[in-house]
Amino acid sequence: MNIKDVETLTGITKQNIRFYEKKGLLTPERNQENSYREYSDADVERLKRIKILRRIDVPIEQIRRILEGEDHRGILKAHLSFLTEKKSDLDAAIRMCRFLLDQKTADIHTQAALSKMGELERKGGHFMNILNDYKKISKTESKKEFSFMPDTLTLNQEEFTEALCKYGMENNLNLVVTKHGMYPKFEIDGIEYEAWREFGRFGAVIICKMTHPELLENEYLDVDVKRRRILRNIHWAVTHLSIPVILFLYWVASSKSLLLAAWLLLPSLALFRFYYRNFRLK
Repeated sequence: MNIKDVETLTGITKQNIRFYEKKGLLTPERNQENSYREYSDADVERLKRIKILRRIDVPIEQIRRILEGEDHRGILKAHLSFLTEKKSDLDAAIRMCRFLLDQKTADIHTQAALSKMGELERKGGHFMNILNDYKKISKTESKKEFSFMPDTLTLNQEEFTEALCKYGMENNLNLVVTKHGMYPKFEIDGIEYEAWREFGRFGAVIICKMTHPELLENEYLDVDVKRRRILRNIHWAVTHLSIPVILFLYWVASSKSLLLAAWLLLPSLALFRFYYRNFRLK
C-alpha cells in the first residue's frame, strides 16, 4: 500500500510518517521497479504503536527502544514517574494562581506569595521548571520563521545561495541548501526551511520559514501537553501583543484620552511592523 493509504488507516499525517522514517522508527520496503515505498500491514501496526506512545508523550528515543524489543513495562514505568512529577508541578502552579486570585487587594502581597510558593515547593511543586519550560518552548517556537538582510539584492539563484550559506556560517549554523533557485529550500540540523525575498525601503529581506512546523513539538516532548499549550499561547501573546499594549498605555498616559490613544496607536503599529519586517535578525 502507498503512504496515502497508510495515512487513512492510521490517522498519522504523511509528514509525520516521513519524520518517523527519518528517525529510523519505520523502514518500509521499496518497489524495485520505481523505488516507491510500499508499506506492509506490519508497518501499519508499527505506526499504530508509535501513535499510542506519542499520544502519552513518550520521547522518540524511548519509542525506538520499545520497538527494538526492550521491555516496554520498565520504560513506561519510568515515563509514568516523569509524567507524575510534571503533573505535580502543574498542580502547584494552579494552586498558586488560585491563591493569588483569592487575594483581596489589587496588589500582590509579595511576602505572602513567596511564602505560599515555598510551601507548595516543599510539597513537590517546582516553579523553576515552569520557567525553564517556557524558555525551551519560546526558543523552539522562534525557529518557525526568521529573516535577515543579505549584502546584495539576491537577483539570481547564485546570490541567493551565497546569502544563505553566508548567514549560516556567520551564525554557526549547520545550514545545507537542498534546492537552489529563487525559492530555495535548505536544512538547519535536519529541519527543512523554504526561503523567499521581500523588498523594503532599505533593500532585500530574506524570509525563511519551516516547511513542517508541526515537527517542532518533538523538541519539547518532556513538557506536559497542557502546560505546552498554555506556554505556547503565552509566547504568542508576548511576541505579538506586548508592543501594542505598551504603546497604547503610553499614549493613554500622554494624551489622557482613550480615543486619541487608539488613533495614535495605528500609525505607531504600522511603523513598528515596517521596522520589524525589515530589521528582524535571528
